[in-house]
Amino acid sequence: MADQPEKLYAVLRESWSDDQFIRLTLSKLRKGREAATRVTIRPVTIGGKAQLSFVSQFPTKDITKNYPFAEAEKRIVGLLKDTYLIANLFTTEKQIILELRRNGKATLRTQASKITDDLPARSHDRKKKDWIADKRFLVELGILNSSGNVKKDKGDKYRQIKKFVEIVDGLVRQQPALKDRKPLRIVDMGAGKGYLTFALYDYFTHTLDRPVEITGVELREALIKKGNDIARSLGYKGLNYESGFIQEYKLPETDILLALHACDTATDDAIYKGINAKAELIICAPCCHKQIRRAITGSEDLQPILQHGILLERQAEIITDTIRALLLETQGYKTKVFEFISTEHTGKNLMIVGQRHDRPVATEKLLEQIAAIKKRFGIERHYLEGLLES
Repeated sequence: MADQPEKLYAVLRESWSDDQFIRLTLSKLRKGREAATRVTIRPVTIGGKAQLSFVSQFPTKDITKNYPFAEAEKRIVGLLKDTYLIANLFTTEKQIILELRRNGKATLRTQASKITDDLPARSHDRKKKDWIADKRFLVELGILNSSGNVKKDKGDKYRQIKKFVEIVDGLVRQQPALKDRKPLRIVDMGAGKGYLTFALYDYFTHTLDRPVEITGVELREALIKKGNDIARSLGYKGLNYESGFIQEYKLPETDILLALHACDTATDDAIYKGINAKAELIICAPCCHKQIRRAITGSEDLQPILQHGILLERQAEIITDTIRALLLETQGYKTKVFEFISTEHTGKNLMIVGQRHDRPVATEKLLEQIAAIKKRFGIERHYLEGLLES
């Protein structure tokens, strides 16, 4: 039993040290114990010092107490030893669930984190951060009305923009090589109407006062002209739109590559160019997965799934993006795959992030995993795989 809690504590310490800790909950009272039904533990910053805030939930009230990490860890160990049977630890990368049995046995489960808050708010004494400083671009792009209020049918888009900026901000802070990079060079492949392109420029320039050069690559001339006209009218000197097809675009030196809702293999073309440019961050939100959907054949026991169009489509999405993540890892990137906003706001909500690192890569093992997936579903080749081998 002792080994399983120790594993949880090790992940807790590591996530705290790496600034990836989100929260820990303790629940299910031991028999005969009278205490809070649940304790939720979150990071906070009070008086400039990072601490852990314990919120003990009783039927009629909540009690909050804050402790430095070392003392907090001792309290967590004590509470799991004497009071609670279940611990649920959330980090930006994974979720760890510890279940203690009354007979002395324990189980520990690990799964991918479904929480997308890369850098949780740490402070009790500050207002919720506003991710958009200069809202003029939102008026120009039709998200806000002339009075600065969100238009009736644009609420979902407004929330998506703010969440995206929050995520990128967290990822940049986690990437040491980008800490002092000036200017920060960002290329948005398939920029479209430019909501997110403008939002990132605004955030880095006006909120962080950080020099940035952002290029939006787009095929539609009307959108290119509109984007450049708005940028010039607002004085956004570091934001520019260019005409280009993702597959043919010559990517300059790039720190962050974005490819949001590029259709089918265009996402792979963007990832490939980001890898070749040694981009520190590659951020994709894939759209449609036709190549793998057409390629899936599978064995006879898979036919109950593959015979239904909607299930085949979802299976193709999972396989395509799993292989994309594994291929990114073969190229020296740490990957995250998560929902960046609720499906109630947009159906295109999956995000793949590649964070460049210099640690050893288990290439052979990763390629074996890719080969096993392809064999299982009768897939000859993933499009990105072909690009990397060319």
